[in-house]
Formats: sequence, structure tokens, C-alpha cells
Amino acid sequence: MKNSLEKNDQIINDLPEVVKNAIRRIDRNNPLPLYQQLYDVLFEVITNGELREGSFFATESLLRSETQMSRSTIRKALEELVRQKHLVRITGKGTFVSVTAPREAAVYPDLKSMTQDFKEKGLNPGSILLQSKKVIPPKEVAKKLHLSPKEEVLYIERVRTGNNIPILYLQGYIPLKIGINDLENIPNSLYQLIESCGRTIHSATHIINATNTPPEVAKHLGVKKSTAGLTMERVTYDQDDIPVIYEEGIFRSDLYEYKLIMKHNEG
Repeated sequence: MKNSLEKNDQIINDLPEVVKNAIRRIDRNNPLPLYQQLYDVLFEVITNGELREGSFFATESLLRSETQMSRSTIRKALEELVRQKHLVRITGKGTFVSVTAPREAAVYPDLKSMTQDFKEKGLNPGSILLQSKKVIPPKEVAKKLHLSPKEEVLYIERVRTGNNIPILYLQGYIPLKIGINDLENIPNSLYQLIESCGRTIHSATHIINATNTPPEVAKHLGVKKSTAGLTMERVTYDQDDIPVIYEEGIFRSDLYEYKLIMKHNEG
């Protein structure tokens, strides 16, 4: 099943009406600098909740066409909104209302899928399926899944989204021997796929590191190459402690972070 970022994949040719209406209030006779006026009206649109998280907001060229302001003035206002995390840039597409909810992901003992995590934060989880196919995995992946050298897996490459904003580039490997027959219709949640094979998700090891996003991944996440990112590596086990999924991916660090909750043990 291939879900697409319909709103983000198309070329946007016009500003949202609420943005147009807001910038019409700018007064060139006002002594307040144009940059500040532009920032103020755009900030008001965002903070009033007039556009849903993940909605297209603007591009520099569309704002220039509508306001006849200089590129530097428009860029300064947009960059400040991006810096404050009200907007998020997707390279080649423009700015979008930031998905703020998933930034803080508290690490609890309970194991959750990414789909569950997003839903609990009020986001609509989605996936862009880039490819799914049978492969013989790399040796290090086969080792993590306790496979013999010639055993095949279902390889899934995709981008996880929240409210249509790309947040995580992900590669997953699932042993075919657990009973996967349909290689085309991949649900958003791989845990759901595993459970449809009669397995119960029991535990996982999850490793997080920092990275610079490589060009091929940056393209899928809509960021510039070498942008700071967070890597994840997860091995998920079933009720018999058999590894059933190996995943590795890169988060947009401007949209996702982890918070570890610790308690002092006085013993």
C-alpha cells in the first residue's frame, strides 16, 4: 500500500487564503519595518490555529508575488518563524506549519510502534512506501535477525509522516519465514503486519545516535544534505524472544527528540 504526501508532493501555485488575508493588513505607511509587520501577521496566522499542523504555508516566491517585498525581507521573516519552530522547511516545496507534537518522545518501559506514538500525540500517522521487495539482507542485518546466510527477508524502505510532514526515513527487514505472503500491501504499522502472522510483539532494543543526514535521505525528508539528524536502530522480538523486525532510520532532528525519564534509586 503506497500512501503519498498528496499536499506536499504537488507544486503549490498559490498561498492559503488566510495567509493572503493576513498580509493584506500590512501598511507601508506604518513606521514599523516591513520585516516586522510581515513576521507579526504570519505569526498571528500560525498561533491562531487557522491552519492545521502539516499544512502548506508559503514560499518566498509566492510571498514576493503577493507583497512585492524584497527577497531578503521575506526570507528574514520566514527564517525567524522556522528558527522558532513555528514553520518547517521542506526543500523544493516551501514552508509548512510545524508538527510540534512529536518532538518530545518520552522513553517509557512500554513498547510502542511509531504509529501508536504519533496517534497518542494527536498526529495522523502515514507512510510513503518507496519500495518493498524480497532480498537477502546484509550480513550484519542477518546476524541481528538470527538468520542463516541465504535466508530472505522482506525489505521495506519508506518515509514515516505525521500530518503529512516527513519525519522519519526508515528501512525495515522482516524474515519471510514468519509467514508474510503479501509483499505489496504494507500497513503503516509493521507491528500490525507481524501480529497478522500470528506473532505477538513482546520487546525491543532501541539505539539512538546523532548523524549528519546523507544526500539520498535528505531528499526524502525535505532537508538539506548534512543537516543534523537522529539515527535509530531497533530490533523487535516476539513472545518467544525471536527477532522479527530489524529497522534503521533517520529522524529530522528539528521535528523529533527523545526524553529519557529517570528516577533516583536510593538503594
